[in-house]
Amino acid sequence: MTTNLHLTITGQEGSQRLQNVLKEGETVRVGRSPQEGWMIPWDQMISREHADLTWDGQQLRVACLKTAQNPILYRGRPVREADVVSDEWFQIGQTTFHASSIVKVNASAKPPHDTAEFRLDALVEERFEEFAYSSEQLRQVAFRNTDRQMEILSRLPEAISTSHSDEDLGAMLSGMLLEAIPKALAVAVAHYDLTDLPPSVEKLDAFPKPLSMRVQTRESYTGRFSPSRRMLFKCLTTQASVMHIQEGSEGGSFTISEGLGWAFCTPILGESSQGWCLYVSGKGSLTGGLGVTAEDLAGELRFTQLVAQFIGSIRQVRMLQEQKTQLSSFFSPKVIEGLTNRNAQTVLAPSEKDISVLFCDVRGFSKKSEALQGDLLTLLKSVSAALGVMASGIVERDGAIADFQGDAALGFWGWPVEIPEGPVPACRSALAIYRTFRQSISQTKSLLFGFSIGMGIAHGRALAGQIGTNQQSKVGVFGPVVNQGSRLEGMTKQFGVPICVDETTASYLQKHLRCDEGRLRRLARVRPKGMDTSITVWALLPPTDEYPETPDEVIDCHETAMDSVLSGDWNNARTLLKRIPDNDGPKQFLLGHMAATNFQPPADWDGAFSLASK
Repeated sequence: MTTNLHLTITGQEGSQRLQNVLKEGETVRVGRSPQEGWMIPWDQMISREHADLTWDGQQLRVACLKTAQNPILYRGRPVREADVVSDEWFQIGQTTFHASSIVKVNASAKPPHDTAEFRLDALVEERFEEFAYSSEQLRQVAFRNTDRQMEILSRLPEAISTSHSDEDLGAMLSGMLLEAIPKALAVAVAHYDLTDLPPSVEKLDAFPKPLSMRVQTRESYTGRFSPSRRMLFKCLTTQASVMHIQEGSEGGSFTISEGLGWAFCTPILGESSQGWCLYVSGKGSLTGGLGVTAEDLAGELRFTQLVAQFIGSIRQVRMLQEQKTQLSSFFSPKVIEGLTNRNAQTVLAPSEKDISVLFCDVRGFSKKSEALQGDLLTLLKSVSAALGVMASGIVERDGAIADFQGDAALGFWGWPVEIPEGPVPACRSALAIYRTFRQSISQTKSLLFGFSIGMGIAHGRALAGQIGTNQQSKVGVFGPVVNQGSRLEGMTKQFGVPICVDETTASYLQKHLRCDEGRLRRLARVRPKGMDTSITVWALLPPTDEYPETPDEVIDCHETAMDSVLSGDWNNARTLLKRIPDNDGPKQFLLGHMAATNFQPPADWDGAFSLASK
């Protein structure tokens, strides 16, 4: 008997659902519009030709094509390849792929019902039958107790708006479901962290505790009620409604709930409700004195799913309203507008982009701490003011704030909104931040008095987006360009300049930065500590009237000296550097490193000085 793989593919909407079988030894390509393979047309985060899926009977190999823009999200981490076993799931863009191992069944086997549901034969056990429902299938089912249920639905928005916590929401919903579904004896509203779920249905002993669980039973029910972990697992991993009905006796052997013979579970869909589900259970079985069929319960399940859709939609609106308020501290209005439109979920997903990073570090904190050791409140206000200047400089120029670390900040550009000018907005932001700090030098009453600033800017490919769990997430950026930006910020101390940029950033500035906005000065070619690759470091300086200590004549002379340094003509370089004032930081950097070899270039001189510290 050959083992095949059953794949359930679901998007954000209930109608976005596919079910396919991958034969053992078969490879299938998935994409938004592949020439051959499985088409997933609803997700713009999936490339036209995105990944190859290969099932060997034991595990599913998922491999992104080189042309695929976005990675696979597997076990909470973005990867380009993954080995997935049965009953695990992975995600591409906003689409979830759930894999469950199945065996070939008798071709003559028919679903128990022609409409409204289908039977997952591979999941049937002797004790109960399991049914799964899509939103489209449930829309064909008639409601039961229509008047009562519609009246309860009309009370949902107000009830949700007045709930102050997840526990309040769970209590409200469980009570309403009991009121609306006469057959139900027990209801649970549960919330789980999806990343904590076990890898397969065979490992339910490792099922996590819920983040919240609100249970209500009727007074007439005297048994012990606990939702089936198997049902919860199926519902949460497939993001589809699931029903169990006991085959024999009235007791519910498929759960640990006494006297209950049927149950169904439906997920609450949407970004704001990930990991939430509604669980309803009651007495009855397929055979016996109190007979219950899937048709008897389908209408109640449809109502419960409608409740779930109501909750998901209302919570989504509330989340976006709260998110817009919170994001105003981290994004500009222009970026927020893009994040809170109908494509916000897609935009927030982690993706690889051309990213510009800006590292800002406040200098002088130790001295200020010593001076204000008896006035910690003023010290706190000073640090807050410094962080506020950095945050404003980033946000006002459509950047995003990824992190605050003590008295330092990390901003970046290129996600979620692409920047045609590349790192130029980051450089304009750095110049504005520097200008504010410089103006405070002579203002003794300013909270910024005594502080200075060092900044590093780099541009390159990186992975950016919203990362984390359902309960805690943040906007982040990852890649070599982040490390390079940090290194450049540290080099501002060695060169004695306020802003250092990499060669890519400098090439953009030469094309797009006006001379009345700022100037470039090539500093040196260096090999950072711990790195084998050398980089050319540039200084970004304000215009001459704002930064008179470095006139254009000094920049020109230093540029000519740099050519001599690179070519190995250090004698000429020393002669040229003598024309530059001794208090010039870049001059002292070159002289210091040439002096280390007695002003003679090493035999293996390649134009780059090796740095001894970061």
